[in-house]
Amino acid sequence: MAHCQSRACWFGLGLLSGAALACLSTWAAKSAHRQVGAGAAETALAAQQQALESEPLPEAATDIIEYRGFMVHVFCHALGVGRFKAVCDIWEAGAVVLESGAPPAAYPTAEEARLATIAWARQWVQNNG
Repeated sequence: MAHCQSRACWFGLGLLSGAALACLSTWAAKSAHRQVGAGAAETALAAQQQALESEPLPEAATDIIEYRGFMVHVFCHALGVGRFKAVCDIWEAGAVVLESGAPPAAYPTAEEARLATIAWARQWVQNNG
């Protein structure tokens, strides 16, 4: 142990040991927080995967409709929990005239995404058909 004769020496040792103790407790708190954060992240990921697995995903082509001589094939995709996007291929006379067209938004349900994409495809046909 150090031999201190003056108050300044004892003050310096107290200051150094306090700083060391503060660093040690901060490190311990951050380690505990990281472990809790990792556990929370794993729990959130598991919940998200369970929600995706429990919600039935649409089949390959959820809809094929005919509009003004064009065939519109609609495909729905899950982007995450509560986020769906649908795209469509538009065919005319057996040839693809538009591939993967879609409105630029995601929707909370597959049905909403499907309906928005059908409306978008009809507008495309009206403007370009």
